[in-house]
Amino acid sequence: MKMSKLLLTAGALALSLVALPASAHTELVSADPAIDSTVIALPSTISLTFAEELIAIGDSNSISVIDEIGNELTSGKPELSGTVLSINLEASEVNGVIKVDYRAVAADGHVIKGVYKFTVSPMAISETATKTSEEIVPTSESGNKISIYLILSATLVVGGGLVLFFIWKRQSK
Repeated sequence: MKMSKLLLTAGALALSLVALPASAHTELVSADPAIDSTVIALPSTISLTFAEELIAIGDSNSISVIDEIGNELTSGKPELSGTVLSINLEASEVNGVIKVDYRAVAADGHVIKGVYKFTVSPMAISETATKTSEEIVPTSESGNKISIYLILSATLVVGGGLVLFFIWKRQSK
């Protein structure tokens, strides 16, 4: 009888772990200029749109825009409006690969960091400056590691419960 209570408890624990919602964090949805795009001239602003609202706590949100030589191209501080983080750029005749390094804080307090690049080339035909989330593959540190641990924990609990069940069945014969 004790074994069946233990098995029932282990099963309930496993189900409760599996039923927990994943702790999803916001992510970059679109960028202007778009990731890996080519534009004819350096735009006047960089705008990043995230899936959820962002919050401003001091200087917690930032965008750094650097050309191939290492010159910072931003002018002023980043501006925040709901899900959009943007910053003005200095007027420049710069060409080449431009690196955008960003840091944003979501309403849940989670920090989103990432880097992407676009190219300024006056000879190229300009692409559309916005891509959908399926086309975006920025380097980002906003992975959701908690769900992996939940899946592993649930697997161990259910597996352990099954082992106990079969041992109990074997002993009761």
